Amino acid sequence: MKNSLLLLPFFILTITLQQASAQDPCKPEQIHLALSDAFLPKPTTNNIIKVIFHTQEECKSAYISLKSPQGSTNKIKATSVKLFTDTYTDGNYSTYIHVFDLKSLDFSSTYEYSCYGTDDAFLAIPEGPFKFYVPSPNFDGNETKVVMFADMDHSPEGMYTVNKLSNISQSDFGKISAFIHNGDMSYNLINAAGKNGDDYMNTIQKFTATMPYMVTAGNHENTRNFSNFNARFQMPNYKETKNHYYSYNIGNMHFVSFNLDLTLKNPNLTQNMLKWLENDLENASLNRNKQPWIIAYTHRPFYCSYPNDSDCANNSKIFAEFEDLLIKYDVDLVIGGHVHFYERMLPIKKGAMGSFQHDVNDKSFTKIVNPKSPIYVLQGMAGHRGDKADPKEAYKGQNYTIWVSKAYSYLTISSKNSTHLLVENTKSRSGDINDYFSIIRSSALEYAQLPYYQV
Repeated sequence: MKNSLLLLPFFILTITLQQASAQDPCKPEQIHLALSDAFLPKPTTNNIIKVIFHTQEECKSAYISLKSPQGSTNKIKATSVKLFTDTYTDGNYSTYIHVFDLKSLDFSSTYEYSCYGTDDAFLAIPEGPFKFYVPSPNFDGNETKVVMFADMDHSPEGMYTVNKLSNISQSDFGKISAFIHNGDMSYNLINAAGKNGDDYMNTIQKFTATMPYMVTAGNHENTRNFSNFNARFQMPNYKETKNHYYSYNIGNMHFVSFNLDLTLKNPNLTQNMLKWLENDLENASLNRNKQPWIIAYTHRPFYCSYPNDSDCANNSKIFAEFEDLLIKYDVDLVIGGHVHFYERMLPIKKGAMGSFQHDVNDKSFTKIVNPKSPIYVLQGMAGHRGDKADPKEAYKGQNYTIWVSKAYSYLTISSKNSTHLLVENTKSRSGDINDYFSIIRSSALEYAQLPYYQV
């Protein structure tokens, strides 16, 4: 009885702290990481990783406790705290967004951090600790690997992929450099007066708090000229272009993101984006000794074959000037979403199959050697509410279509060298790879003897 009485204050304090945490308007939520400007092709700052979280109130004393690989701990104050508000069809939305710039970190190293909404000793209940690995913007001899997906929410349909990504963020920690969401998230960020976006970000925090979460906008983010989307996220070069177009280097890969939905809503901005894209790709093409692989992604697909779909029928014509640049600067791989299938295509040039070398015994075209134009992949099948997976549903496609799937899935892109880039599509439910191929760029004798596939 005496021991029980001694423990009573402890239980009361524990319950009080739990209740305070549940009701604390300064409780950090929606925690996510992003690569910062140190990963730009021409770095402008020593900001390496951004940490962003939300609170219900302003909470000016919020901070991050960052533990280095050597064991020292630093208290990091927010670079900015901004109130974002808007009024949507179903109500008012407001949130305080805290942005933390983590500077001068060691590349290829692991850090640990916790998020605090306040520095009040009694109420300071942290979220975390979380660990994250800092990839390198330069090739260090190790494999470079990213995971890419599009068209995903936190419905039962989307949770197959969300859970799989959460698992691999732990099992492949330190091996994957970034998760890339190629548009259409949460369906929609603004639904339920913005709470749907909050719930989505809290759900995927399982992996976004430990892996850089790189995003581009889709058509479902375009409300109020992408205002909610641009408030939530900060990609590299954010001050200049928001999240609409940017590029970055990881290891031996150069990534280029551009929002074609922005040009559909604001045609007057098209030439600015084209000018930026050409400048970026020209510089990237001159830098292939460091980043030999150039990978572009945008939500709207340039090519796909789903019957009677206006995007598949018209996008290559609508965005022809963009495709011209992708061809001119030998972009290796172009990823699209929006159409809810997986479709893998052979090299395409202006609507027709492009030239490449090929072993005639490789009936599945798993090795595409020295392509003369980009390879396009449609990956819009991560899963969202009401979009049922159906392994039997497929379409024939064009003569350049190799594989079509309606299974929930995500894409993994990896490379250890300048000659082989491996692309794998993995089914979210089973973890099985249902399609894969390598892009090979080499003058080695074993490839030089292969015949060219000519249109």
